[in-house]
Amino acid sequence: MSITSAMFTGVSGLLANAEGINVIGNNLANVNTVGFKSGRMLFSDMLSANIGNESQIGRGTQIQKVDNIYSQGSFETTEAVTDLAIQGNSFFAVMDPNATAPVNQNGAMLTRAGAFRLDSNFTLINPDGYLVLDTAGNPIKFSDNAAGITTANTAITTAYTPPATAYNTQAGTVNTAAGTLVTAVAAGTVAEVAAAAAIQTATAAAQTAATAATVAPSAATIAAAEAAFATLTSTTAANGAILATNFAAAFTTFDTALATANTANTAAMTTAAAPIATAEALLGTANGLAFSKITSIDPSGLVTYLGKDGITTNYYNTSGQVGVAANASNATTVQRLAVVSVANPGGLEKAGGTLFRPTTSSGISSAAFTLATNSANGSSEKIYTNSLEQSNVDMAAQFVKMILTQRAYSANSKTITTADEMTQEVLNLKR
Repeated sequence: MSITSAMFTGVSGLLANAEGINVIGNNLANVNTVGFKSGRMLFSDMLSANIGNESQIGRGTQIQKVDNIYSQGSFETTEAVTDLAIQGNSFFAVMDPNATAPVNQNGAMLTRAGAFRLDSNFTLINPDGYLVLDTAGNPIKFSDNAAGITTANTAITTAYTPPATAYNTQAGTVNTAAGTLVTAVAAGTVAEVAAAAAIQTATAAAQTAATAATVAPSAATIAAAEAAFATLTSTTAANGAILATNFAAAFTTFDTALATANTANTAAMTTAAAPIATAEALLGTANGLAFSKITSIDPSGLVTYLGKDGITTNYYNTSGQVGVAANASNATTVQRLAVVSVANPGGLEKAGGTLFRPTTSSGISSAAFTLATNSANGSSEKIYTNSLEQSNVDMAAQFVKMILTQRAYSANSKTITTADEMTQEVLNLKR
């Protein structure tokens, strides 16, 4: 052994402790990072040199491993129901948006950072766009039930078409009768002419509303046509007395046509009542299944959302599909927010963005996701909404380690300078 060996021993300490400071610095830099798990530097000695008589001299230190600490972080209460935190040792499962679903358990990325949000496609994602997975290994994606709503609207249009046609037909008949009435009253007094004109104006409005109902049959257009006919009826009644003396025959002809029209329209609506009610109920159901917003996520990962009607609550069940009614029977069978248990968390590899990548040594199963194996048990393992798990970095402990690492670095530099001084002494022997 030589004095210069001590220098290299000191250099090994300098290099190792410099990396140790990097680990500590990274921990402190992420003290406010949601779901961050701190690391620690583990050192080991190098192979010692034998000097005889069963004695050895060390050759310095080396980095053995940077170990991640997976202790539970504290929870922060938030305002967003999609902010989630796990109590327990499991991880949320997410997948790359470019990957093909479903993925197996060892094909998912894992995270403890539950700052999730819905994107414009009603898909639950993390801030980096990774897709949050359900217990079938698929992205949690809600449906606006556009197809169901379109089908219901088509049924409504179909149901309203016959009465819309009836209104339009009768409006045409009444409009013709109104024209005859106005022609007959043209020679009357100013009051009589004005009365006939008022009836004709109301008739024209009924014709316009009936035409609109025919073009786009719906509850709104039919209601507008009904209202127009009601106005026409009241206008006719109000002006009938003025016309009854001198133009009784012409007025009676018009009044009879209007009565016939109202009877026909009522009959058409009566016939269509059952199909209309069925179609409107179908639309109500379709709107109830369409996604509006997430209302709750229970400790086992059961996701409840509010329908577009603002009343109906449903359970998320299948990616991209409408949910099912929120009841006790469905609660036991629907898909949930997936969690993954890791046999050896120390085998996970940090992938950045608070994500961890499974490795062979982590012990994660290569099997598919299932409801039975990938749901939080709701007792020792719970999911909390309106909560985020904070970094598990202990600032006080990190500063103590920083001091120790700094002192170790300084001590190793002293080893080098001392060895240098000893070498200088050897050189001075020549003088």
